[in-house]
Amino acid sequence: MQTLRHFIRRDAPPPPPNGERVLLSLPDQDQLLAMCHLPVGPPRGCLIAVHGLIGCMDAPHVLWLTQHALKAGFAILRINMRGAGPARHLARRSYHAGAGGDLVPFIEWAEARFDGMPIFMLGHSLGGTAALNMALDFPISSARLCGLITVGAPLDMTATAQQFNARRNWIYQRYMLAGMKALVAETPAIEAVPLARAMQAASVYEFDDRFTAPMANYDGVDDYYARTSVHHRLHQIGIPSLIIQSSNDPWIPTAPALAQPTDSLPQIVITKGGGHVGFHDSTKNWYIRASLAWMHHQAGLMT
Repeated sequence: MQTLRHFIRRDAPPPPPNGERVLLSLPDQDQLLAMCHLPVGPPRGCLIAVHGLIGCMDAPHVLWLTQHALKAGFAILRINMRGAGPARHLARRSYHAGAGGDLVPFIEWAEARFDGMPIFMLGHSLGGTAALNMALDFPISSARLCGLITVGAPLDMTATAQQFNARRNWIYQRYMLAGMKALVAETPAIEAVPLARAMQAASVYEFDDRFTAPMANYDGVDDYYARTSVHHRLHQIGIPSLIIQSSNDPWIPTAPALAQPTDSLPQIVITKGGGHVGFHDSTKNWYIRASLAWMHHQAGLMT
């Protein structure tokens, strides 16, 4: 129920009525789209919100985060990863777990827009994995962040695929696979062969093998999962980082997080419950409050 709450209630707040449209170009001519919103009064900093798989800047968890971040005095940049949601028509390629480089332009934009202010990034689910890969693969760019937070991010992609493919997750898999296929079907100028391969996939694993891996220049799904997993190199992250996971996440195993050294970065919090990117409580919701409190601490701001 923690996992399904947003899908059942559908009560996420609407996007703020006022915002700055951000359009950024990538070297291969694809473009990125985001919306930036300012709090009432001078901002204390900027939070870059990264959605998860088959999500976008209008995902419920991003909209809830937007509401609370603005109340806490932070500007928020709601981003679409490459080809996600309303940015689908702007890109011929799609995002994936290793697409950390696509997040760098958003950091550069935020740094220029909020000169001298603390900048944070919060990645949900697969977006969190992409953010961790960004921090590891682009240390100079990630050093511009005051901190990085991930919520329900797959640290070991292979172990995550094994757990996600469990029989109990068939309804989740059906939903996610349909969303992934819909994303591909709307890809501008996609060729017939990769489209057919994607549409014929019977599981997320098969989809990643048939489409995601070759699209992103990996040698098959096992190579894709191995090279985008971060559990074996988290200790190399050079910026303050907070990883939040749930012990009863139906998709993401906690073993890779539990195996991390307790005396090194990043900071890891594993809750007793919370589902997948859930953590809902009477004040909606705990992970957002915890993240904002951590951000205030990292930036040296008064709560």
